[in-house]
Amino acid sequence: MKGKYKAALALLLLLILIPLTLLMTLGLWVPTLAGIWLPVGTRIALEQSPRLTRHGLVIPDLRYLVNDCSLAHITQAELTHPSRWLLNIKSLKLDAACLAKLPATEASPAAPRTLAQWQSMLPNTWINIDNVILAPWPEWQGKLAISMTPVIQQIRYQGEKVKFQGQLRGQALTVSQLEIAALANQPPVSLAGEFVLPLVPDGLPVSGHAAATLRLPQEPSL
Repeated sequence: MKGKYKAALALLLLLILIPLTLLMTLGLWVPTLAGIWLPVGTRIALEQSPRLTRHGLVIPDLRYLVNDCSLAHITQAELTHPSRWLLNIKSLKLDAACLAKLPATEASPAAPRTLAQWQSMLPNTWINIDNVILAPWPEWQGKLAISMTPVIQQIRYQGEKVKFQGQLRGQALTVSQLEIAALANQPPVSLAGEFVLPLVPDGLPVSGHAAATLRLPQEPSL
């Protein structure tokens, strides 16, 4: 009987130590594990190890690299679960120059193809990013908020140069606000409307209507 008790205690201790060890070494094994599913030539790098708090998981610094080019750089991310998954990110920097370095790969036959298939995979999630920086166009930076469920997806982007607010339900896309400040000291170009996206999201909307406002530049009054 003593041998059984010792074995049970050893098993219990192992069950406690394994999760603790994994949590303490997140920065070592998470990038390696993620690399199994990432495209060839890309990887995840953690400058600092993630840490668990009373509220959730904090990731101080994360980079998604294409070879040595930083395609995405995330700082101060926190993942919690109040009533659904909530991801708060302080800063996200995207470098468009790295897109050209992505390796060409063939789509897996098992990968989702239709819009409905992609939407069915979405978790109930909120994503808030305080500052999205698009390199080499820092003037288009802004604040991004996304709300997702498999049924409906909502997005809002607020910056000095561009503002967007839209909702996607199935194939029906509603754009309630799109404003682009293309010219300095001039009113922005605005657009709103409703569109129907194709079943396979690889082209332009198949139908819809929109209302656009375009004001021509005005000469300053004397």
